[in-house]
Parts: sequence; structure tokens; C-alpha cells
Amino acid sequence: MVSYLYNIFLLIVTIHASQYPLPVSKCPREDSLRKCLNQYQIKGPVIFRDNFMAYNKDIKFEYNKLFIYFPVAFVHPIDEFDVQNAVKCAAKLNIPIVARSGGHSSEGYGMGDKDCYLVVHLVNLNKFSIDRNSQTAVIGMGNTLKSLYYKVHQYGFAFPAGTCPNIGVGGHITGGGMGLLNRKFGLSTDNILDAQIVLANGTIVYNAKKYPELFWAIQGAGNAGYGIVIALTLRIYPIQKIVTSLTFEYDFDQIPLIFSVMNQLGNSFHQNLTLYIVVYSDPLSASVTGLYLGSASELQPHMQEFIKLSIPKSVSYVENDLYNIQIEGSEILISDFIKSKSFYIDSRGLSYEGSKYFMRFMKSFKCKLHSEILLIGGGRVNEMRRNESAFVHRGFLYHIAMFAHLPGAHSKHSELCFQELKNFSQHFQKNYASYENYQILIDRQLDNWQCRYYGKNFEKLVEIKRKYDPYNLFHWNQSIPTNTNISCN
Repeated sequence: MVSYLYNIFLLIVTIHASQYPLPVSKCPREDSLRKCLNQYQIKGPVIFRDNFMAYNKDIKFEYNKLFIYFPVAFVHPIDEFDVQNAVKCAAKLNIPIVARSGGHSSEGYGMGDKDCYLVVHLVNLNKFSIDRNSQTAVIGMGNTLKSLYYKVHQYGFAFPAGTCPNIGVGGHITGGGMGLLNRKFGLSTDNILDAQIVLANGTIVYNAKKYPELFWAIQGAGNAGYGIVIALTLRIYPIQKIVTSLTFEYDFDQIPLIFSVMNQLGNSFHQNLTLYIVVYSDPLSASVTGLYLGSASELQPHMQEFIKLSIPKSVSYVENDLYNIQIEGSEILISDFIKSKSFYIDSRGLSYEGSKYFMRFMKSFKCKLHSEILLIGGGRVNEMRRNESAFVHRGFLYHIAMFAHLPGAHSKHSELCFQELKNFSQHFQKNYASYENYQILIDRQLDNWQCRYYGKNFEKLVEIKRKYDPYNLFHWNQSIPTNTNISCN
């Protein structure tokens, strides 16, 4: 009977995750893990593979279907002690363990990097409290950006973070957090005031700021294997009731001109203004979108020179409150097979040759592709020193995020697009972009990722990792190791 039910489970998984390797029948030390978790009386749901429907629901929760793994179990803690006990069992049995913050990882590392990890799904740790006087908020790591934006909005505040409202706050905020408010308020990471973390030895750290090295590390590398962050104290900001979004439409062939004008004017824009260049391959289109903290009448003078030089086909301004602008379009987001790439462009901006190469690739790529180019220069992000936190990427004019939408996991068409994207990325980064890459848009194909993500901070991060997780309990392909012979100096 058990064998029959397990075969039914495999069929269910196959339907929803076709083309993936199927799970083995049982993971090493699975029975011992059951006994350990039962012994510690974890209060939240614990989902093993024989709980077919619940397990499959946890599998399907993963946003990016490009990499799917089959954990030994999912633990859904309801408090810090559940997290603590899950970590203790993993450490005792030498079972690798990862946290999933309720959103998604670009490479599926929220379920480890192979089968049989123990996943601590933090979705139930969604507490939220706010202190108006100190302008701070304490949030649990089960929140998404959408829920964070809504909760601070209710009190008349804002928090600087990304443009995808459905991602979990944990890895995003501790790994950087770029978005529409960075030029005004800095990165998400720059606004972490304290943290609660469960360490590899099962210790609960309620005030990470008392551990300066650890606190420094989680500001930019907190999603890279130092423990399980369960709550963050954040600096939040009073915000105008009315803000303005803008959309300028262009012909696709105007892309080099758009980059040229952004290079010329980007650093001089008011910090209340943030701009995105958005490019789609299917259908071919280019636009500039943005957010201004103020009314449309206040914004328009700031855009006169940009409009004059870039010659858009159409110009529109829409006034709204910040929350509704932040979540616009989020309900239509669906899971997909996605491969992302990341590039930083220095203070001079992308060259004409680089913009032409970028445009040709967008036009010729054989799968669907879209790119988002975020203006960073002239804002708070670059006011911090490169070693002031673990987030090293300072001094750039803009960041290019590129998202390829593939038809499946292992089809010939997908493999061709994979190779095209890899070839483009290597040439583009070597000739036109910075050496560095954004660690939130993590890329398992990236060479020398240690230096590209963390620069000269990498060796310090290894030292801190060795101190707080000496047996490397929290590990995957691109987590911070406990030892290294790599130097990024």
C-alpha cells in the first residue's frame, strides 16, 4: 500500500514538475530526523514526503521552476523555538538545512542545491510591529515585500526595497534590496538596524547588533549562510501621501539614445526621482518608467531636459499613493522557468558600443527576454563606503537586471537560449560592464562569484562564517564557505 501511494505521489510531482529528476524513495537519516523533530515537539507543521499533498504544495510554492529539488522535509515554524529545534536536529544528524523566507530564489537555493535538504519555511513568522516615534518596524521573515509595503503604508511610512512585491523579505533585505526608493533612502540592507538570528549551534541571537561582525555580514550577505534570520528591525520613512509614476515610450531603436541621455543626466537628478529603462524582446519595446516622491506638477520640470534629449513617443504621469504604485501588476505574476543575469555599469554609463551590443542581443535572442535598468547614481546608495557593510556594490550609475523566460527546464530550445545568454553575459561583462554582479540575482553559472558578489569583503565574510558556522551547516553552491584560497584584493 505504501509503495502504491508513493507511486501516486511521483505521478503528482511529475505532472507539476515535469522534466525534473524525481526524488529518491528515502533520504539518508530521514527516520532519525523524524524522531528528533518529534522529540523536540516542534509546534508548526512538519511535512515529510509521505504527506503527499502537503509536500507537493510546498514543492509547487517555488516560483522559479528551472531548478526543483526534493527536500527530506519542510518545517513550518511558528516561533523562534521551532526554528531553533529544527537547526539543532539538522546539526545533530549532519543534515544540510536552508531557510525559505516565503518568496523565491533565482536559482532555487531556498530548497538547497540538491535533494534531501531540510527546509525551514518561515511563512508563518509574519509578525509586524511599528514604532512611530523612533520610525522603526520589526518584521518577521515570513512577510513578503507586498505585506511589508502594505503594513508600513497603513502608518504613513515607506521602506526602500524591490519592485517584485511577491518575494520574501528575508533574502532580499539581507542581500541588498534595490528598488524605486534607493536614491532617496538607500538600499534595504542599509536600513537594517538589528536582527534576530538562529545560529548553527542552536543559539538564538535576539540582538545581532551586539555582535558587530555578524551584524556587518548580514547587511549584504545575510542570505549567504550565517544562520536563519527570523526577524529584522528596520528604519522606515515618513512618505508623501501623493507620489507620481511616469512612463515614457520609445521606439526600440532609440535604446542607444536613451542610454546616452541617462549617462549624461542620471547623476544630477533629484533624489526624490528614480528611473528605470525597461526593454522587452517580445514584442520589441523600450520605455522609461519611474517614481517621483511628489506631485506630477513638481516632477515635470525635472524631466524637461530628459524629454528634450531622448525624444520619447509619448509621455504620461500618474499620481497615486506609494503602495498602489509599488504593487501594480503584482497579481498577474506567475511562476516560470527563468534565468536571470546581473550587471553593474560604472559612473560613466554604458558606452554607445555597449548599448548597441545590448540592443542587438535583445533583438536576436531566441527566447523571451526583458531587461530592467535601474538608476542608482546620484543617490544614497553611493554615499556609503564599499567596506561599510558586506554589500560592496557602490559607486555605480545603474544596474542591469536581465530575465530570460525559457520554455522548459531541459528542452533543446531552452539549452540553446541558455548558451546564448551565457555567451552574451561573458562578452558584455568583459567589455562593457563592471566586474561585479548583484548577489540577489544569484547565478550558478557565474565564474569567480565570490569576488563578483562580495569584492574585497569576501575574505572577511569567510572569517565570520568560520566563527559562527564552523561546521558549515548552512551551505549550498554559492554560500559563504568556511575556508578559501580565493583572494579578491
